[in-house]
Amino acid sequence: MIETFYRVRKIYYLIVSVIGVPVNLVAIAILSRGKCGLSTCTTRYLVAMATADLLTIIFEVIFWRVSYYYFPGTFLDITPVCSVISALGKAATDCSVWFTVSFTFDRFVAICCQNQKAKYCTGKTAAVVLTTTGVLLFF
Repeated sequence: MIETFYRVRKIYYLIVSVIGVPVNLVAIAILSRGKCGLSTCTTRYLVAMATADLLTIIFEVIFWRVSYYYFPGTFLDITPVCSVISALGKAATDCSVWFTVSFTFDRFVAICCQNQKAKYCTGKTAAVVLTTTGVLLFF
C-alpha cells in the first residue's frame, strides 16, 4: 500500500510540474501585454499571483519533490542548497497566499465600497501593496 502511494505521489508531482510551469508562463506573458480588457490594478495582481505560483512550483515541487523522487543524492541535497530551496519555497508559497488575499480585498473594495474604489483600486496602489507584501514575506 505504501509503495502504491509513493508511486502515485511521484507521478502526481511530475504532472503538476509539467503542466504548471507552462501554464503560469503563458498566463504571465498574456497578462503582461495588458490587452485583456482588465484594469491595471487587476492585471498587476494576477501577474503577481501567477509569478508567485510559478515560483512555488519551481521551488516546492520541482526542486523539492521531483528532485527527491527522480534525482536522489544530487547537489540539491547539500545542506546550504537545501536550506535556500526550503526558504525560497516557503517565501513563494506565502507570497502566493497573501497576493491572493490582497487581490480578494481589492475586489471587495471595488464591489462593496464604491466611494473608495477610485482611490484604492489603482495600479499604483496594487504595486505598493504587492511590493510591501513581497518584501515583508521575504524577510
